[in-house]
Amino acid sequence: MEVDGSASVILTKRPTTMRNHAGDWVFPGGRIDPGVDVDESAAALRELEEEIGIPASQASILGQLDSRGPTLMGHTISVFVGVVDSAENLVPDPHEVSEVAIIALQDLADPKAHYVSNVVPYGYGTTPDQAEPRRLPIEMHFFTFGEGQIVWGTQGEILWDLLACILGDRPTIAQIRS
Repeated sequence: MEVDGSASVILTKRPTTMRNHAGDWVFPGGRIDPGVDVDESAAALRELEEEIGIPASQASILGQLDSRGPTLMGHTISVFVGVVDSAENLVPDPHEVSEVAIIALQDLADPKAHYVSNVVPYGYGTTPDQAEPRRLPIEMHFFTFGEGQIVWGTQGEILWDLLACILGDRPTIAQIRS
């Protein structure tokens, strides 16, 4: 989507009550509903509407990035890139979304907004009272925005690949790991 002349992404923060990834910033998404969705892209559009209230009629899928998975949780994620007509009247589902952020891609492409690490930041499964922060088995991409907010893990990799495709100035995660 475009905001004030800048291509932007929509991220949602999962409520702290969620069983998995509580408090994490993520892209809208979810599972395929076999009785409703004809394919993965239909599921993506349905989830967009369910989570933040953007009707499928106001969104267009432009393409697909590399799939992710299996993740540490055992899921395979199909990643679609789309454009929404407007995000002015978002209606987040409070059961799935505690906050919505619209972030300019140029801000996320700034090298100061990105780092690579295998250390889980405090507040994301690691607490300051632990002797050692939790470490992941692989290095992950982290993006910072706003007041100390972080996109990381699989979502950080998706964001890295999106920037790689748009800017053409970096390898994709699959290229890095091959």
